[in-house]
Amino acid sequence: MISPSPKLIDWAQSVLPPDNFQIYPLRKEASSRDYFRVKLETETFIIMDSEKDIESATKFLYVNKLFKSANINCPTIHGFSDDLSYILLEDLGKEVLDICEISNLDTFFKNILMELKKIYLLPTETLSKISYNELLSQTESFLNVFIYKDKKIDEKERSNLQTMRRHLVDALSLQPQVPSHSDFERRNMIKKNDKIYLIDFQDLHVGPVGIDLASLFYDHENYYDEKIIQTSVEAFVQENDFLEKEKIYNYIYTALAHRCMRIIGTFINYFNEGKLHNRKNDLEKFLKRLVFALDMINMNIERDIIKKLI
Repeated sequence: MISPSPKLIDWAQSVLPPDNFQIYPLRKEASSRDYFRVKLETETFIIMDSEKDIESATKFLYVNKLFKSANINCPTIHGFSDDLSYILLEDLGKEVLDICEISNLDTFFKNILMELKKIYLLPTETLSKISYNELLSQTESFLNVFIYKDKKIDEKERSNLQTMRRHLVDALSLQPQVPSHSDFERRNMIKKNDKIYLIDFQDLHVGPVGIDLASLFYDHENYYDEKIIQTSVEAFVQENDFLEKEKIYNYIYTALAHRCMRIIGTFINYFNEGKLHNRKNDLEKFLKRLVFALDMINMNIERDIIKKLI
């Protein structure tokens, strides 16, 4: 676990009441940002440390404003440093949904999809649209997983995987393009007072509709009953008339395959740098999800190559 820098502590002392406070690091995510919980005598706050990624902090502030104006549940911002290195946030508590049991999945999916529908209705003219080249570059590091796991592939297999990368991006580019959280999974949702709040939304952009749905229904930790997923997806399609029932699952599975490759590549880069050790156990889970997604979109040759890693 990392420790807060002296600069962060000085800033916290300058903006918080003159009480003695304690500061604790929160779990490390796959980003350059760090998060800390600050405990005062009667209340707590969260400090987001974006000193290494000021651009991310700028986007966070903007998206937070967008979300608030659209009545999308997200943390309140109480203040930020002049250089945006630090942002003081409402503490939503410890009920992060990836570590909390959900008693009623139907209700959960219904409620969280209402938030997603609000995201779809955000104005797009000020949001960046993810490009073909960006989508392709997101999976550029994926093949490094074979080196990391000491599994050999021949040139034909490597060529098949490179072709698969382009095929997935071709398919994603043909999907309806909507405002996308980009990481719409339970890990980025917190329950407070019976409401679900979204966090880690600074990467909001216009992108393929399947990305957030894949993140929600097929995250690496949870395996839901397919009947529950089907019921939730069909209800969502009925509420969003730009979606086509006969295409929606292909959208989701294609996005899931791309998402898994992106995250696996990101993990490998961090692992090789000696970082993010707390996520090493997740690698196998994403590989299994990737095999599942490729199976569902009938990319059987590529699926069998990936199976070497499991």
